[in-house]
Amino acid sequence: MSLTHLLVLLLVGAIAGLIGERLVARGMPGGLIGAIVAGLVGAWLMVDVLHIVLAPELSLAGIPVLSAILGAAIVVLLFSLVAGGSFARGSRRF
Repeated sequence: MSLTHLLVLLLVGAIAGLIGERLVARGMPGGLIGAIVAGLVGAWLMVDVLHIVLAPELSLAGIPVLSAILGAAIVVLLFSLVAGGSFARGSRRF
């Protein structure tokens, strides 16, 4: 794996994770790193585990972008449900 491929992979993960966070109106802890993790894990779940590819021709670095976004939204939603919803964007705990 080259450095360029790794950077593109991280960029696709970040974009998918940030859009996934916006779709479910929740945030992952860790900011951008959490969004990247959600995007990459979501893409892995959708493509490799569930074998769901929405638009195979729309892919970057071998990752189907629409499937990655949907998978990231599912990962963020599941994480927020497991964590008790304490990571809602804009909420503060006093």
